[in-house]
Amino acid sequence: MQKNYLILAHKNPLQLSRMIERLDDGASKFFIHLDAKTPIEPFAACLEGAHIRFIDKRERCVWGDFSIVQATIRLMEAASKEQGIFILMSGQDYPIQSQGYINDFLERNKEFDFIEIEPLEEKWKPKMVKDKLEHYHILHSEERGNSNCYAPFRHCSVFQKLRTLTHLLKGRLSVKNFKLLCSLPKRVAPFERQYAGSQFWAFSERTFYAVLHYIREHKAALEGYYKYTSSPDEIYFHSVLMDLVAKDSTIKLKDPITYVNYFRKNNVFITEDFDKITSAKGKLFARKFDTDIDIEILNKLDSNQENES
Repeated sequence: MQKNYLILAHKNPLQLSRMIERLDDGASKFFIHLDAKTPIEPFAACLEGAHIRFIDKRERCVWGDFSIVQATIRLMEAASKEQGIFILMSGQDYPIQSQGYINDFLERNKEFDFIEIEPLEEKWKPKMVKDKLEHYHILHSEERGNSNCYAPFRHCSVFQKLRTLTHLLKGRLSVKNFKLLCSLPKRVAPFERQYAGSQFWAFSERTFYAVLHYIREHKAALEGYYKYTSSPDEIYFHSVLMDLVAKDSTIKLKDPITYVNYFRKNNVFITEDFDKITSAKGKLFARKFDTDIDIEILNKLDSNQENES
């Protein structure tokens, strides 16, 4: 089975090269979106081959912003002539199983789609749900976390107006964005119910093209809504997929195949996490890793896979 890895990268070219080398079994293609803020030359120098393609149109990716969704869609479009399974990853993922194990697992489960998914209101606390559904996510800069959610100024309470004006007077909210908030209507979601989960997924060929077709057909409505939603990469594809599931009961979902570190600062795995990683059931990959913090964990994973091969 051909595997198409769609990779969102922004740092550590040698680490990315190492990940691709581990995944490259001769039946895989790699599509890479490199953050436009990152120089491409160090990546191009260590990543070559007909099976590796860098996306020409690059987004300036900002944490929690719609730019992540845009980058993902660009990856999907770049891979839209391929067959097989499509796996969305970050450049800081790493395989935790051997190539043989990965191939066997995917072949045995080729009719399934892998994604973390649940109703949005069950994923987050009520205030965060309200921010995501009713309020507008406004970036103050490209710095991570430098943003706020605001109610549309003409359709909000006195308290919400005072909060917005306070941010304006203190210089946190720009005049340009204040004028924007004054012009925006109440938000109307493109779905009756929205769903959420980790941004990373693996779709069968049939589901991948169904999702991509849906995105193309509803581009304006989806972009118009989600460009003002905080962390839309954790909602956008999930809500599209569940709208498709509602109309096609043959789409079969399973838990994600990526083991994510939610228990350590910065979510970065280190050597002492080795046992947790290798004992994770039903997982093929893990994230995230950073060779600037701990390279030995990757060495141990490589040795473990070689021993099992």
